[in-house]
Amino acid sequence: MIDIYYPFFQRSSVWNELRYSLRSLESYLQEDFRVWIVGDRPDWISNIHYIPQTRCVGMKENQTFDAITKLMLFCEHSGTNPFFIRMYDDIYLMEPVTVQEIGKFKAMYDWQGVNHHNYDTWYQQLIRTMTAVIQKGYHGWNTETHFPELFNKELMLAIIGEYNALENRYLTSTLYHNTLFPDLTPEIFKKDYGIQFFNNQDSQFYTSSEGDLHAKCAGKKYLVHNDGGLNDNLKRFLEQKFPTKSRFEI
Repeated sequence: MIDIYYPFFQRSSVWNELRYSLRSLESYLQEDFRVWIVGDRPDWISNIHYIPQTRCVGMKENQTFDAITKLMLFCEHSGTNPFFIRMYDDIYLMEPVTVQEIGKFKAMYDWQGVNHHNYDTWYQQLIRTMTAVIQKGYHGWNTETHFPELFNKELMLAIIGEYNALENRYLTSTLYHNTLFPDLTPEIFKKDYGIQFFNNQDSQFYTSSEGDLHAKCAGKKYLVHNDGGLNDNLKRFLEQKFPTKSRFEI
């Protein structure tokens, strides 16, 4: 039995993302699992484990502070299993996937791929995080794929503590994978195994959410999006892909 961890903030949800993400898990995850939600609990949800948490606001870079706070609450809870998969409400499984597949070391790029002219808050956090692991002698892979990831909760807590990730607003996936797997070469992101509908644009990593999404998503293991990529076309596609209620819906 594997635990699935979802951090969830109701006000950041612009549609029914969590509902369809859960349907995708029930359809395609090849393992018995439990769902844990930390944060807000939707009225329609059932058969899950819940850890209440109030959104962290009023501090610098609060989104990452909040994300790490939720993660620590989950990892410190006595009822959670040692190993867990981190999901978000905008991640969907698109075909049968095993825990072993999710646990593969994946990365977007290393230091050579960093865009030093990107001053977005999250991207600057990424650069700081990669710098921190490089300074400790690790390679410095960017593992923030936004795909499902497998973690050990005790090791995650140790990594957060070692780097003071909460106060430094570091990104936990990049810390975890670089520190624990220094001798492994990751599988570099390719559009043939996952599709990222971010900001409805075609680019090196992202794909426009216009057009025939059945064709675009054929053969993909994972689909992820942000609010800018969640247009009516993508909503219709997800409704058609996952029309049946999961056991997590009242």
